[in-house]
Order: sequence, then structure tokens, then C-alpha cells
Amino acid sequence: MSDTRGLLTRLAAAVAVPVLIGAAGTAGWLYWDASSTRAAQDTSVQLRKLATEEVPKVFGFDYQTVERAMMDVGTLLTPDYRREFADRAKKDIIPAARERQLVTQANVTGAGVLEAGRNSGSVLVFLNRTVTDKSKQSSYDGSRLRVDYQRVDGDWLISYIAPI
Repeated sequence: MSDTRGLLTRLAAAVAVPVLIGAAGTAGWLYWDASSTRAAQDTSVQLRKLATEEVPKVFGFDYQTVERAMMDVGTLLTPDYRREFADRAKKDIIPAARERQLVTQANVTGAGVLEAGRNSGSVLVFLNRTVTDKSKQSSYDGSRLRVDYQRVDGDWLISYIAPI
């Protein structure tokens, strides 16, 4: 009788341990999945708002203050993209703005999240720009941009902007 009881105890333990391990793994996976979903939802809300506020700062400037505007934009960018952007601003944007006396006004007319994760995401931005030069002639253009964000030290920074 004691052999049977010992056998049943070992059998119960042999069945219970894998069941408990499986249940714990499933619970962990469900928690992680729910946590990731919440993080993606939070990211979506944050990035859509950020893109609407920040993208006009990147594309809007006045030739009289263009250097300062480009420096201010640098704080919105990841370190790698900041270097690339600063190089482009120095070589192309600032000289053209000064030479042609450009004043650019930029407005986001719409934004939608393309991808969202815990530490990165992408936003589709619809941007309208009005550019006025020294002849006081204004031109208008609209564009669609993919704006990629990366979380760096807790802050969302633009890691790349590409026309679509």
C-alpha cells in the first residue's frame, strides 16, 4: 500500500511540475503581450502628437534666423541623425535660405502612426509648406513624410525623415 501511495505521489509530482511550469510560462507570455500592446498604444499617442508639433520646426525657418532654427532642431534628433542633419543644414539649407532670403512656413495637416513599439515607431506626416523668397513670390507644396522615432534615454527623438 505504501508503495502504491509513493508511486501516486511521484506520478502526481511528475504531472504537476510540467503543468505549473507551463502555466507560469503562459502567464508570463500573456503579461508580456499585454504590456507590449499597452506600450505600443502609448507610443502611438505620443508619436502622433510629437510629429504634429516637431515636424513643422524642422521644415519651417526664416533666413534671418535659420542658423538658430537649425540648432534648435538638433535637440529633436537622435545623435546620428543630428550629425547628418547638421551637415545638410550647413552645406545646403542655410546657404540657400540666406542667398534666396527664404521664409518657410510649415504646417502638419494630418499624421498617422505606421508602426509603434516600446522604443521605436514611425509616423506618416502630411505636411504643407509655403515658401516665400526675396521676390516676395510664394510657392506652396505638400508632401508626405515618414518620420521615424527612437527612444533615447527616455526621450522620443527623430531618427530619420524620408519623403514618401
